[in-house]
Amino acid sequence: MRRRLLLLRHGEVDYFPQGKPVPPEGVGLTERGRAQAEAVGELLRGVSLDLAIHTGLPRTEETLALVLRGRPVPVEVWPAFREIRPGRLRDLPDPERAFREAFHPKSLEERFLGGERYADFLERVLSAYGRLLEKPWDTLLLVAHGGVIRAILTYALTGQRGFLPLEVHPCGLSVLDLGDPPLLRLHNLTPYEPLPKTRLSTLEALWQAYQNG
Repeated sequence: MRRRLLLLRHGEVDYFPQGKPVPPEGVGLTERGRAQAEAVGELLRGVSLDLAIHTGLPRTEETLALVLRGRPVPVEVWPAFREIRPGRLRDLPDPERAFREAFHPKSLEERFLGGERYADFLERVLSAYGRLLEKPWDTLLLVAHGGVIRAILTYALTGQRGFLPLEVHPCGLSVLDLGDPPLLRLHNLTPYEPLPKTRLSTLEALWQAYQNG
């Protein structure tokens, strides 16, 4: 019998208030982000969960709290599932190119926006994923980040370390049934907007927000 892993990105946040980048570690949800999380909570209301996990950052903790509001589900904090860490944008020689090429590295030795190496990020996340699979559970909800979800899905579906070209919108829900073979039942469902209007990638949208702030 396959186990079911629900992967949920946190709700919308604003990394560039007034056009200036802020430390991503402390960013919380916007009003729209809270509404997105509440919509996911309504969708999952009838789904029995054995365990729920967030990454310890405000945006994932708040998202999970809204999704589980009033439900007695055990919650754990796994910092190893935090998003890949960027460097300082002002130190990038070509920031637009860095944004557009993010998560499409020619080598895993490259650094995400001048910060954490892709190889180190994948080692951190996939090691935690391996430990997660060793725990006894049937249905688990992991609230994490876009890069983390892409890394887990890529590894689960291909056995390779890297990043398939998968978009993960704010509060985008993926359902992965783990077994031999694993089955991706659902990817990037956004119950607040079933057919996303945007055609930008996450990083393209972030670059636009940085420019327009």
